[in-house]
Amino acid sequence: MHLWAKAHGKLEKRDFTPYEKHILLQGQQVETLAREYIEMIVFPQYSHAELLWQPAYDDEQFEIRADALIHDLDTDLYDLYEIKSSTSIHPEHKLDLAFQALLLETLLKLRHTYLLHIDKTYQHSNALDIEQFFITEEISREVKNNQEKVDQKRHEALDVIKMAKPMPDYACTKPKTCPCPSLCHPDLPDHPIYDIPYIGRKAGQLREMGVTDIKDIPETYHLNSKQEKHCRSVKTGLPMIDRDAIRSTLAELTFPLHFLDYETFNPAVPLFPGYHPYEHIIFQYSLFILEEPEAELKHYDCLLTDGNDPAPALVTSLLENIQNKGTVIVWNKSFEVQRNQDLAKHCPEHADQLMKINARIYDLMLVFKDGWYVHPDFHGSASLKYVLPVLCPDLHYDDLRIVNGEEAMLTWVQIIQGKYSPEEQHEIETALREYCKLDTFGMVAIWEKLRSL
Repeated sequence: MHLWAKAHGKLEKRDFTPYEKHILLQGQQVETLAREYIEMIVFPQYSHAELLWQPAYDDEQFEIRADALIHDLDTDLYDLYEIKSSTSIHPEHKLDLAFQALLLETLLKLRHTYLLHIDKTYQHSNALDIEQFFITEEISREVKNNQEKVDQKRHEALDVIKMAKPMPDYACTKPKTCPCPSLCHPDLPDHPIYDIPYIGRKAGQLREMGVTDIKDIPETYHLNSKQEKHCRSVKTGLPMIDRDAIRSTLAELTFPLHFLDYETFNPAVPLFPGYHPYEHIIFQYSLFILEEPEAELKHYDCLLTDGNDPAPALVTSLLENIQNKGTVIVWNKSFEVQRNQDLAKHCPEHADQLMKINARIYDLMLVFKDGWYVHPDFHGSASLKYVLPVLCPDLHYDDLRIVNGEEAMLTWVQIIQGKYSPEEQHEIETALREYCKLDTFGMVAIWEKLRSL
């Protein structure tokens, strides 16, 4: 459907979000570095050749724009180089190159196909070592093995483009990110089948049955227990709450309770020595501590914007404020645990204390992810941004200058890049603190709500 919409001018225009713009710019940054890598490292390995950047070819049916072609003038053979900003080879990369190779082989003598991507083991120093930053892998055999399948698919795609009207079953199953919702999801109900947790291929099955509204799903249709619980909640309009399970899990928590949240940025090209590509830089934390159930809530935070690696100062601040006993409550344990492991790597003198924090972490999100508390207005999500406004409607992000983690990390980058005047920077830093504080206080409020059940 998306292909047909693109070919027929039916994609619905929308502005890129700041984060999407960041991803595009980051991809362009990697591409610029890759071009330098090919010119400095790869091309000199040829004794007599010409380098072609982004050459375009078509055969009146299909068209491509290769990233780079090197024409070996001694043999009149061509080597194809595809640039990706990922740290590994993905299946779709092989399909991409198979599509290119199918066309190129009709026009020139293609010898080898290479994929150039970031080396995930690269460790940054004071300056970028471009030779170590990238890996070039020959995948000619894998590309060849995919060509028959891709040839069939590209002709099927061409048939789709030529259709006067698209088939209804071409619709995607992800309305939140759909570029043509009027085509894929007209008249979407308030609680569509796509809200069902991990619905996957079953969404297509239900749609073939003419069902797009959860309320219309037959009772005989098989769903797992978590999915059924969500559907029952929608159909009845009531939350489904396993009070015994919630009481049992909350009973495992020990005071003092700590509510902890990090804000991070993970650039493709590391900003500081010792970091790997896409490794998270933790630049901020917010921490609430509750000594006992009726005690006064205490808040601590740390935001570092001086342009240096924030890890050492952040760890020092955190360990000064967090107590060495009691449960540490987070939202999405795997993320927070990994961040503490990252901090331990960058601050090995504090590794033991950070690992002891990990041993005390409790994931509040599991109450919702495991289906102990299901509400129709969660829309199948266990995200804090969905749970908080339902359980604690007085707490919301609407009045904040920064309303999500993507904005927070991009704002931090702009600060360290000197994009703000001193007056503006003070206001922006206040906004960052308010956002992270609300994320953390949201966990406190949800815990209080659950405790009252």
